[in-house]
Amino acid sequence: MPRKSPRRIAESTAIVQHVIEQEKLVWKAAKERDGEAFRQLVPEDGIMIFRSGIMRQPEYLATMKSRTVGHSKWRKMKGFMPNATTVILTYETVRIGSFRGKRFPSDPVIESTTWIKRGKRWVAVLNQETPVQA
Repeated sequence: MPRKSPRRIAESTAIVQHVIEQEKLVWKAAKERDGEAFRQLVPEDGIMIFRSGIMRQPEYLATMKSRTVGHSKWRKMKGFMPNATTVILTYETVRIGSFRGKRFPSDPVIESTTWIKRGKRWVAVLNQETPVQA
């Protein structure tokens, strides 16, 4: 496997850092129930895999007003680029909030989000949460 040049490593690091900031904006849009901001970051074909099941972006947007969303903090957030147009992020958090009045479980989850570059923008096409023991 060829080694990456220092320039290539710096470019990848900058892209991953940019996508991490985008991930934080998804959380902010969800917390603020900002459907337009969410739509810009998570495309119509985006999929979220929650403990409660699989949800596509249109369904999430349709139920956005019925949820409160937050998190305790992001831990161990990191990313890597398997190719030039994909970033995969992983991190730990505790989701705080509720859906239709029912509180989310309070145990930690590992989040994984796959971002792809479409045109000039990075969009989140797949997010999955996996519960872990505290």
